[in-house]
Amino acid sequence: MQRDSLVGFFVLGFVLTFAGLIPAVCLAQEQTAETENRDSGDCVDLTVLSKLTTSMILSCHAGNPVKVTMPLSPDAQGNPREKVVSGAYQFREYKILQADQQEVAFENLMQLLPIAGFTIKYSYNPSTITARKENTWILVNLSGEIYSVSVVEAKEQPWLPVADAEGISREMASNSRVAIYGIEFSPDGQSILEGNSKILDEVLKYLKVNPGLTLAIESHKMSQSGNPQADEEVTRKRAKAVVNWLEAHGINGSRLQPKGLGRTKPVADNDSALEVQQNERIELAKPAL
Repeated sequence: MQRDSLVGFFVLGFVLTFAGLIPAVCLAQEQTAETENRDSGDCVDLTVLSKLTTSMILSCHAGNPVKVTMPLSPDAQGNPREKVVSGAYQFREYKILQADQQEVAFENLMQLLPIAGFTIKYSYNPSTITARKENTWILVNLSGEIYSVSVVEAKEQPWLPVADAEGISREMASNSRVAIYGIEFSPDGQSILEGNSKILDEVLKYLKVNPGLTLAIESHKMSQSGNPQADEEVTRKRAKAVVNWLEAHGINGSRLQPKGLGRTKPVADNDSALEVQQNERIELAKPAL
């Protein structure tokens, strides 16, 4: 009887001791989980792109100006391209906490970027994404449970199109071609609205002081909607309209060759309103030797 009581006492003591440990163990686990999910120091999430819900911020820093090389999609010949972007810079490094989410992190970010208003400029699954929204560029690098986001607010470079015959002459001497902006066409593209196209007077001056010069009159347009065939047709009409105007003002038509090139030779990415404007132009070009 005494022995049974002694055994019962030890059993009861073990149960009470173990029961007392359970809250402590649970609390320790909760504290560990809370620590693992806590973002580092004073780092806060980016305003332009929220972190993945299953991730935490490991580190952050900023600078201005900072240059970042952004990989871009290869050109038509398959050659790699890149763009160096300089401006106000922010960096975040993240850890993906759940192993199953690491496998889908690339796909999730590819979905989140367009939702945030970005256009994907380049992607290489599963490691690299370049995206852009107006003057904001993002480079995402992924490796296992870690991914980083570099954001650059690019400073827009001043754009000063040629404004007179002297400027046209300088560009032609340096590059054998010059982009002409400020010509306004009728809605059908077949005629020029002279009152809003004063730059053509400067083109006329340049051609008159260079009477032996033969030029291609190239028209370019890269609309954000529509299709390449429509842009090519518009530029064909516009190039012919410029040639007709110059002929009507005394330039021999044999010196001028109209070319409607549509969207085949953009000079900018065409993502912003300014770049759309830069791509829509008339170019005077000396024929290749």
